Amino acid sequence: MIRSSVLLLSGLLLAGTVGIPNPVVAETASEEIDARAKNPDWWPAPGRDNKLTRHSDLKEITTDNVGKLKYVWSQSTGALRGHEGQPVVVEHDGKPMMYFSSGCPNMAQCNIVQALDLTDPDNPVQIWNYVKKTDRDESAVPRACCDTVHRGVNYAKNKVIYHTLDGYVIALDASTGKEVWVVKHAYPEKGETITGPTLIAENLVIAGFGGDEFAARGRLTAYDVDTGKVVWNCHSTGPDKDVCLTPDTNKANPHFGTAGKDIGVSSYPDTNGGEWKIGGGSYWAWGSYDPELKLVFWSTGNPGHWSPSYRCGDKTHDECNTGKWDNKWSMTIFARKVDTGEVAWAYQMTPFDQWDYDGVNENILTDMDIDGKKVKALTHFDRNGFAYVLDRTNGTLLRASKFVTVDWAEKVDLKTGRPIKVREHSPFEVGRNTPACPSAMGGKDQQPCSVDPKEPNKFYCPTNNWCMEDEPQERTHTQQGTVYVFANVYMYPEKPGISGKLKKFDVLTGKTDWEIPDPYPNWGGTMVTDGGVVFYGSNNGDFRAVDKKSGKVLWQQRLGSGIIGNPITYKLKGKQYVSIFAGLGGWIGIPVTAGLDMEDKFGAIGATAMAKATGLDKIPQAGMLYTFRLGE
Repeated sequence: MIRSSVLLLSGLLLAGTVGIPNPVVAETASEEIDARAKNPDWWPAPGRDNKLTRHSDLKEITTDNVGKLKYVWSQSTGALRGHEGQPVVVEHDGKPMMYFSSGCPNMAQCNIVQALDLTDPDNPVQIWNYVKKTDRDESAVPRACCDTVHRGVNYAKNKVIYHTLDGYVIALDASTGKEVWVVKHAYPEKGETITGPTLIAENLVIAGFGGDEFAARGRLTAYDVDTGKVVWNCHSTGPDKDVCLTPDTNKANPHFGTAGKDIGVSSYPDTNGGEWKIGGGSYWAWGSYDPELKLVFWSTGNPGHWSPSYRCGDKTHDECNTGKWDNKWSMTIFARKVDTGEVAWAYQMTPFDQWDYDGVNENILTDMDIDGKKVKALTHFDRNGFAYVLDRTNGTLLRASKFVTVDWAEKVDLKTGRPIKVREHSPFEVGRNTPACPSAMGGKDQQPCSVDPKEPNKFYCPTNNWCMEDEPQERTHTQQGTVYVFANVYMYPEKPGISGKLKKFDVLTGKTDWEIPDPYPNWGGTMVTDGGVVFYGSNNGDFRAVDKKSGKVLWQQRLGSGIIGNPITYKLKGKQYVSIFAGLGGWIGIPVTAGLDMEDKFGAIGATAMAKATGLDKIPQAGMLYTFRLGE
C-alpha cells in the first residue's frame, strides 16, 4: 500500500476566522478522520468516526435548553427523494466546509455533490457542485433495490470521495470539485448499483454495492485513495480464494466455517453452473474500521432470490437447515485485514436465509466490560431481530438478544452461533403462505443506531415494528440484472397504529430501557450527544430531540418531507448546529416516490401495503437539508 504523510489541521478553533494551532502529522487518510473526530466541532465521516458511534461530545445544546432550537437555514439537494445519508463537516483550506450528495431519481439529478463554505455559519455559500454527466447508465435507476438512495460522502486527503448509483467511485478535489480519479466499480447490467457509502481505512477507499434482488454476486474492493488503483478485491460467495479466506480464518471459532473446502461454493446447489455465481451477498451499507486491529468490518446481504427451496440441494425444510446448505457467505459479518482483504473471521447470522434478513446493517465498535472481562466489542442490530455482540478481535459470539418481536427463531445458540428456527414461521415450499415477524424490512433496516462510548452497551436505535406473510414462488429465470425475487410478500403493522419505535436498548442484558412508539416508520438514523440529547426523525417529517435518560420528547419540528436521513452536529463560532436531510424514500417510501399502485399489496416487495397502512402517500416529496441552532 502506498502511504504519504499529510498535514492534518486538527484542534481547530473558530472565532471569527479559522485558527490553526499545532498541526499534526497523519500518515494515512483514516488517521486524518480519527484525528478530526477527536475535535467535537467537526463531523468528519458518515458515522462521525470510523467506529460508527454517531456520538458527539458537544454539549451546548442540552436537555434544559433544546426547546429553544430554531431553524436557521436550509439548502435544496437538487433531488426530491432518497436521502438516507448525512453531510460531513470539516476544515479545508482554512475554511469550515460542508460536503453532501443527493439521491438519484434520474440521471440528470443523480448524486449531485455540493460544497458549502460555512465561514458565516448562518448563511452558507455554495462554492461548487458536481454531477457526473458522461457515460451514465440510465438502467441503474430501475435496477436499484430498494430506491435510488445515497448514504453519504467521505472527506480525506483534500478529496471528497463519493459514489454514483450507476457504479462509479469518484474522488473530487475538495477545493474545486474537479475529478481527481474515477473508477467504474459496479455494473448495473449485472444487477450491481451503489447506494453506499464507501469507507476510508488507512489509505484505501473501500466500496461495495447492492443488487441481491437482481442476481448480483457480492464483492468488496479497495482502491488507493491517491490514484484509484485497485489494491484488493474479495467476493462474498465462491471459492476460498475469491472470498479471501486463509488457513487462519475463524481460528478461534472454526465452527463458523473455515478455508479448505470452498464452502462458498458447496453450500449452494450445483445448478445453472453453480448457484453461488448469482448468490447475492452484496455489501451495500455501512463499513467500520479498527485501526489498532487493522480490521475492516462489513456485512453482507441476502443470498439472491427469496424462494429458498431453489437454494438447497435437498428437498425438505429440515434437510436444508442442517448446515450443508447455508449459502455462505451471505448474511455474514466479515472482519477483513485492511491491507489485503483476507478474512480474519466471519460469522453468519442467518444461515440458509428464508426471509430476506439482509445482514448489511452497521457494525458499531465499542469497548465493554463483559462477563468480568474487558472486550473490544462489535455490536450489530440485524434485520432478523437479534442484536449481536461479538469479540471483534476473533469473532466470538457473546450475546444475541431479541430487540423486537421475533417469532421465526426461538433463540440463537451462543455455542454454535446458529439460530433455532421455528418451522411454523419459516417460508420454504413454493406456494405456501407463511407469517413471520419481523418482516423482510427487518427489526431494523439500514437506519443506523448511535451509542455514547462512555456507556458502551446502551444503544439508541430506530426500529421497524411490522410483520409479513411470505409466499415463495416458482423461479422463472437466472439472469443477472433482471428482477430476481420470486416471492409474494405482504407486510403489515405488528400492532395497529404503531409502525416505528425509538428504543434505548442494553445489548448485554437484552432489555429495553425505554421506547417511543410512532404511527409512522422511523427509517432515519439517530445521534447522541454529551448534552444528554438523542436526535432522530420520523417518516412523517417530525425531527425530534429526546432526553437520553428518560426517553421524553423535548422538542420537535415538522420538516418539508419524510425523514430517512441521519442527523449530524458541529460547532462554529461558539455555537452548536444540528443538520438533517428530509426527502422521503428508501424501501419503505418507494411506493410513494415511484408512484406505485397503493392497492397492490405485494408492490415493491410488500412496501406498498405498509406505505398505505401508515399514510405515507400523504407525505410530500422534497429533498432538503435543514439546519438548527439555539435561538438568541
